[in-house]
Amino acid sequence: MKIAIMGSGAVGAYVGARLQAAGADVRFIARGAHLEAMQSKGLRIDMPGKDLLLPQVKATSDPASIGPADLVIFAVKLTDTVSAAQSMRALVSEHTRVLTLQNGIDSVSMIAKELPQAKVRGGVIYVSAVIDQPGVIKSPGGFHRVVADRANDDAVMRELGEWGAKSSALDVALVDDIQSIIWEKFMGLAAFSGATSLLRARIGEIFSHAESTAFLQQLINESVAVAMAHGQTVRPGLVDEYMNTLRAAPPSFRSSMSEDLERGKALELPWLSGRMHQLGLQLGVPTPAHTAVYRGLVLKAGGSQ
Repeated sequence: MKIAIMGSGAVGAYVGARLQAAGADVRFIARGAHLEAMQSKGLRIDMPGKDLLLPQVKATSDPASIGPADLVIFAVKLTDTVSAAQSMRALVSEHTRVLTLQNGIDSVSMIAKELPQAKVRGGVIYVSAVIDQPGVIKSPGGFHRVVADRANDDAVMRELGEWGAKSSALDVALVDDIQSIIWEKFMGLAAFSGATSLLRARIGEIFSHAESTAFLQQLINESVAVAMAHGQTVRPGLVDEYMNTLRAAPPSFRSSMSEDLERGKALELPWLSGRMHQLGLQLGVPTPAHTAVYRGLVLKAGGSQ
Protein backbone atom coordinates (compact mmCIF):
# COMPACT_ATOMS: atom_id res chain seq x y z
CA MET A 1 0.00 0.00 0.00
CA LYS A 2 1.33 3.41 -0.98
CA ILE A 3 0.62 6.01 1.71
CA ALA A 4 0.97 9.74 1.05
CA ILE A 5 1.20 12.16 3.96
CA MET A 6 -0.45 15.40 2.85
CA GLY A 7 0.96 17.90 5.31
CA SER A 8 4.14 16.52 6.86
CA GLY A 9 4.28 18.94 9.76
CA ALA A 10 4.58 17.67 13.30
CA VAL A 11 1.50 15.42 13.28
CA GLY A 12 1.76 14.21 9.69
CA ALA A 13 5.48 13.53 9.93
CA TYR A 14 5.00 11.65 13.21
CA VAL A 15 2.35 9.36 11.71
CA GLY A 16 4.27 8.84 8.48
CA ALA A 17 7.53 8.09 10.29
CA ARG A 18 5.91 5.50 12.52
CA LEU A 19 4.22 3.82 9.55
CA GLN A 20 7.47 3.77 7.56
CA ALA A 21 9.31 2.31 10.54
CA ALA A 22 6.67 -0.44 10.61
CA GLY A 23 7.47 -1.22 6.97
CA ALA A 24 4.89 0.78 4.99
CA ASP A 25 5.67 2.58 1.71
CA VAL A 26 5.29 6.23 2.77
CA ARG A 27 5.69 9.42 0.73
CA PHE A 28 5.88 12.75 2.58
CA ILE A 29 4.57 16.02 1.15
CA ALA A 30 6.21 19.01 2.84
CA ARG A 31 7.73 22.38 2.06
CA GLY A 32 10.48 24.80 2.95
CA ALA A 33 13.38 24.03 5.25
CA HIS A 34 11.57 21.06 6.74
CA LEU A 35 11.34 19.44 3.31
CA GLU A 36 14.98 20.18 2.52
CA ALA A 37 16.10 18.60 5.79
CA MET A 38 13.99 15.51 5.18
CA GLN A 39 15.43 15.11 1.68
CA SER A 40 19.03 15.52 2.81
CA LYS A 41 19.09 14.04 6.34
CA GLY A 42 15.93 12.00 6.70
CA LEU A 43 13.46 12.33 9.56
CA ARG A 44 13.96 12.05 13.31
CA ILE A 45 11.45 11.63 16.12
CA ASP A 46 12.61 12.62 19.62
CA MET A 47 10.27 11.02 22.15
CA PRO A 48 11.09 9.63 25.61
CA GLY A 49 11.70 5.90 25.26
CA LYS A 50 10.56 5.87 21.62
CA ASP A 51 13.17 7.80 19.63
CA LEU A 52 13.29 7.07 15.90
CA LEU A 53 15.73 7.96 13.12
CA LEU A 54 14.86 7.35 9.47
CA PRO A 55 18.05 8.20 7.52
CA GLN A 56 16.13 8.20 4.24
CA VAL A 57 12.55 9.20 3.46
CA LYS A 58 10.73 9.92 0.21
CA ALA A 59 9.74 13.57 0.43
CA THR A 60 8.51 16.12 -2.12
CA SER A 61 6.65 19.40 -2.39
CA ASP A 62 4.71 18.23 -5.47
CA PRO A 63 1.85 15.77 -4.83
CA ALA A 64 1.56 15.06 -8.56
CA SER A 65 5.09 13.61 -8.60
CA ILE A 66 3.92 10.78 -6.31
CA GLY A 67 1.11 9.58 -8.54
CA PRO A 68 -2.02 7.84 -7.27
CA ALA A 69 -1.82 6.62 -3.66
CA ASP A 70 -3.87 3.98 -1.92
CA LEU A 71 -4.23 6.12 1.19
CA VAL A 72 -3.71 9.84 1.71
CA ILE A 73 -3.38 10.91 5.33
CA PHE A 74 -4.57 14.51 5.34
CA ALA A 75 -2.86 16.39 8.17
CA VAL A 76 -2.59 20.02 7.07
CA LYS A 77 -3.77 22.85 9.27
CA LEU A 78 -7.44 23.71 8.81
CA THR A 79 -6.41 27.08 7.41
CA ASP A 80 -4.80 25.28 4.45
CA THR A 81 -7.55 22.74 3.79
CA VAL A 82 -8.93 24.06 0.49
CA SER A 83 -5.61 24.73 -1.22
CA ALA A 84 -4.16 21.40 -0.04
CA ALA A 85 -7.18 19.40 -1.21
CA GLN A 86 -7.04 21.08 -4.62
CA SER A 87 -3.32 20.38 -5.00
CA MET A 88 -3.62 16.65 -4.32
CA ARG A 89 -6.10 15.62 -7.01
CA ALA A 90 -3.34 13.71 -8.83
CA LEU A 91 -2.95 11.52 -5.73
CA VAL A 92 -6.56 10.38 -5.86
CA SER A 93 -7.58 7.46 -8.07
CA GLU A 94 -10.72 5.33 -8.10
CA HIS A 95 -9.52 3.23 -5.16
CA THR A 96 -7.83 5.97 -3.08
CA ARG A 97 -9.06 6.81 0.39
CA VAL A 98 -8.37 10.17 2.05
CA LEU A 99 -8.22 9.99 5.85
CA THR A 100 -8.42 13.39 7.49
CA LEU A 101 -6.82 13.75 10.91
CA GLN A 102 -7.61 17.45 11.17
CA ASN A 103 -9.13 19.10 14.20
CA GLY A 104 -12.70 20.31 14.58
CA ILE A 105 -15.93 18.92 13.12
CA ASP A 106 -15.84 20.42 9.62
CA SER A 107 -12.90 18.68 7.95
CA VAL A 108 -14.72 15.99 5.96
CA SER A 109 -17.24 18.42 4.52
CA MET A 110 -14.50 20.93 3.63
CA ILE A 111 -12.42 18.33 1.77
CA ALA A 112 -15.50 16.84 0.10
CA LYS A 113 -16.09 20.16 -1.66
CA GLU A 114 -12.84 19.60 -3.57
CA LEU A 115 -12.68 15.77 -3.82
CA PRO A 116 -15.33 13.02 -4.15
CA GLN A 117 -16.98 12.65 -0.76
CA ALA A 118 -17.15 8.85 -1.09
CA LYS A 119 -13.35 8.74 -0.87
CA VAL A 120 -13.04 10.84 2.29
CA ARG A 121 -12.88 9.20 5.70
CA GLY A 122 -13.10 10.96 9.04
CA GLY A 123 -10.59 10.39 11.79
CA VAL A 124 -8.87 11.91 14.79
CA ILE A 125 -5.38 11.74 16.21
CA TYR A 126 -4.18 12.10 19.78
CA VAL A 127 -0.52 13.06 19.84
CA SER A 128 1.52 15.96 21.16
CA ALA A 129 4.26 16.88 18.70
CA VAL A 130 6.06 19.92 17.31
CA ILE A 131 8.72 20.53 14.69
CA ASP A 132 11.70 21.11 16.98
CA GLN A 133 13.90 21.97 14.00
CA PRO A 134 13.68 21.11 10.30
CA GLY A 135 13.57 17.34 9.94
CA VAL A 136 13.16 16.77 13.70
CA ILE A 137 9.84 16.10 15.44
CA LYS A 138 9.71 16.37 19.21
CA SER A 139 7.07 14.74 21.36
CA PRO A 140 6.87 14.71 25.18
CA GLY A 141 5.27 11.27 25.04
CA GLY A 142 1.84 10.30 26.21
CA PHE A 143 -0.81 9.94 23.54
CA HIS A 144 -0.01 8.49 20.09
CA ARG A 145 -3.32 7.13 18.84
CA VAL A 146 -5.27 7.38 15.56
CA VAL A 147 -8.98 6.59 15.47
CA ALA A 148 -10.46 6.22 11.98
CA ASP A 149 -13.71 5.36 10.25
CA ARG A 150 -13.97 1.63 9.59
CA ALA A 151 -16.27 2.52 6.67
CA ASN A 152 -18.01 -0.86 6.44
CA ASP A 153 -14.73 -2.76 6.63
CA ASP A 154 -13.13 -0.75 3.82
CA ALA A 155 -10.05 -2.70 2.61
CA VAL A 156 -7.76 0.34 2.64
CA MET A 157 -8.75 1.29 6.16
CA ARG A 158 -8.38 -2.31 7.29
CA GLU A 159 -4.82 -2.36 5.94
CA LEU A 160 -4.03 0.87 7.79
CA GLY A 161 -5.14 -0.86 10.98
CA GLU A 162 -2.79 -3.74 10.19
CA TRP A 163 0.15 -1.36 9.75
CA GLY A 164 -0.72 0.31 13.03
CA ALA A 165 -0.61 -3.06 14.75
CA LYS A 166 3.00 -3.42 13.60
CA SER A 167 4.05 -0.10 15.17
CA SER A 168 5.19 0.25 18.76
CA ALA A 169 4.42 3.96 18.88
CA LEU A 170 1.26 4.43 16.81
CA ASP A 171 -2.01 2.84 17.89
CA VAL A 172 -4.65 2.67 15.14
CA ALA A 173 -8.27 1.92 16.06
CA LEU A 174 -11.06 1.52 13.50
CA VAL A 175 -14.59 2.37 14.61
CA ASP A 176 -18.09 2.36 13.16
CA ASP A 177 -19.30 5.66 14.63
CA ILE A 178 -16.49 8.10 13.90
CA GLN A 179 -18.75 11.14 14.26
CA SER A 180 -19.15 10.60 18.00
CA ILE A 181 -15.35 10.29 18.32
CA ILE A 182 -14.79 13.44 16.26
CA TRP A 183 -17.21 15.34 18.48
CA GLU A 184 -15.59 13.99 21.65
CA LYS A 185 -12.20 15.23 20.51
CA PHE A 186 -13.67 18.55 19.36
CA MET A 187 -15.24 19.19 22.76
CA GLY A 188 -12.03 18.49 24.66
CA LEU A 189 -9.63 20.08 22.17
CA ALA A 190 -11.60 23.31 21.86
CA ALA A 191 -11.36 23.69 25.65
CA PHE A 192 -7.70 22.65 25.90
CA SER A 193 -6.62 24.81 22.95
CA GLY A 194 -8.62 27.73 24.21
CA ALA A 195 -7.15 27.61 27.72
CA THR A 196 -3.50 27.06 26.75
CA SER A 197 -3.67 29.70 24.01
CA LEU A 198 -5.54 32.51 25.75
CA LEU A 199 -3.63 32.01 29.02
CA ARG A 200 -0.30 31.48 27.20
CA ALA A 201 0.29 28.56 29.57
CA ARG A 202 1.10 24.87 29.52
CA ILE A 203 -1.21 22.40 31.19
CA GLY A 204 0.93 22.10 34.33
CA GLU A 205 0.76 25.85 34.88
CA ILE A 206 -3.00 25.88 34.35
CA PHE A 207 -3.57 23.22 37.01
CA SER A 208 -1.25 25.05 39.41
CA HIS A 209 -3.84 27.77 40.05
CA ALA A 210 -7.48 27.43 41.08
CA GLU A 211 -8.73 30.21 38.77
CA SER A 212 -7.05 28.92 35.61
CA THR A 213 -8.24 25.41 36.47
CA ALA A 214 -11.77 26.77 36.84
CA PHE A 215 -11.48 28.47 33.45
CA LEU A 216 -10.49 25.18 31.80
CA GLN A 217 -13.38 23.44 33.56
CA GLN A 218 -15.79 26.12 32.33
CA LEU A 219 -14.59 25.68 28.74
CA ILE A 220 -15.19 21.93 28.96
CA ASN A 221 -18.63 22.38 30.51
CA GLU A 222 -19.62 24.76 27.71
CA SER A 223 -18.32 22.34 25.07
CA VAL A 224 -20.49 19.57 26.46
CA ALA A 225 -23.56 21.84 26.67
CA VAL A 226 -23.15 22.81 23.02
CA ALA A 227 -22.71 19.18 21.94
CA MET A 228 -25.84 18.08 23.78
CA ALA A 229 -27.87 20.93 22.30
CA HIS A 230 -26.59 19.87 18.88
CA GLY A 231 -27.99 16.38 19.45
CA GLN A 232 -24.76 14.57 20.26
CA THR A 233 -24.77 11.80 22.83
CA VAL A 234 -22.37 12.60 25.66
CA ARG A 235 -21.10 9.70 27.72
CA PRO A 236 -21.70 9.92 31.49
CA GLY A 237 -18.59 11.10 33.29
CA LEU A 238 -16.99 12.56 30.15
CA VAL A 239 -16.30 15.94 31.77
CA ASP A 240 -14.36 14.30 34.61
CA GLU A 241 -12.59 12.11 32.07
CA TYR A 242 -11.38 15.17 30.16
CA MET A 243 -10.07 16.82 33.32
CA ASN A 244 -8.40 13.66 34.60
CA THR A 245 -6.74 12.99 31.24
CA LEU A 246 -5.32 16.51 31.14
CA ARG A 247 -4.14 16.28 34.75
CA ALA A 248 -2.25 13.10 33.83
CA ALA A 249 -0.56 14.71 30.81
CA PRO A 250 3.08 15.87 31.00
CA PRO A 251 3.19 19.34 32.65
CA SER A 252 4.78 20.75 29.46
CA PHE A 253 1.79 19.62 27.36
CA ARG A 254 0.08 22.38 25.40
CA SER A 255 -2.00 22.68 22.25
CA SER A 256 -0.68 23.11 18.74
CA MET A 257 -2.71 26.32 18.56
CA SER A 258 -0.75 27.78 21.46
CA GLU A 259 2.46 26.76 19.65
CA ASP A 260 1.21 28.49 16.50
CA LEU A 261 0.27 31.60 18.49
CA GLU A 262 3.77 31.84 19.95
CA ARG A 263 5.34 31.42 16.50
CA GLY A 264 3.11 33.97 14.80
CA LYS A 265 1.37 31.42 12.59
CA ALA A 266 -2.28 31.38 11.53
CA LEU A 267 -4.57 29.84 14.14
CA GLU A 268 -7.29 27.19 13.91
CA LEU A 269 -9.33 29.42 16.22
CA PRO A 270 -12.39 29.76 13.91
CA TRP A 271 -12.87 25.96 13.92
CA LEU A 272 -12.36 25.50 17.69
CA SER A 273 -13.52 28.12 20.23
CA GLY A 274 -14.79 30.20 17.31
CA ARG A 275 -16.97 27.29 16.23
CA MET A 276 -18.21 26.80 19.80
CA HIS A 277 -19.05 30.51 19.92
CA GLN A 278 -20.93 30.23 16.61
CA LEU A 279 -22.80 27.08 17.61
CA GLY A 280 -23.71 28.61 20.94
CA LEU A 281 -25.35 31.53 19.17
CA GLN A 282 -27.20 29.22 16.77
CA LEU A 283 -28.41 26.84 19.48
CA GLY A 284 -29.13 29.36 22.21
CA VAL A 285 -26.43 27.98 24.51
CA PRO A 286 -24.36 30.52 26.51
CA THR A 287 -20.62 30.13 25.84
CA PRO A 288 -18.98 33.02 27.72
CA ALA A 289 -15.62 31.27 28.14
CA HIS A 290 -15.31 30.13 24.51
CA THR A 291 -16.52 33.54 23.38
CA ALA A 292 -13.79 35.15 25.51
CA VAL A 293 -11.18 32.90 23.88
CA TYR A 294 -12.47 33.68 20.39
CA ARG A 295 -12.70 37.43 20.90
CA GLY A 296 -9.45 37.55 22.86
CA LEU A 297 -7.48 35.86 20.06
CA VAL A 298 -9.35 36.86 16.92
CA LEU A 299 -6.88 39.64 16.06
CA LYS A 300 -4.08 37.01 16.05
CA ALA A 301 -6.02 34.40 14.07
CA GLY A 302 -4.41 35.30 10.76
CA GLY A 303 -0.88 35.08 12.15
CA SER A 304 1.88 37.67 11.90
CA GLN A 305 4.28 35.89 9.54
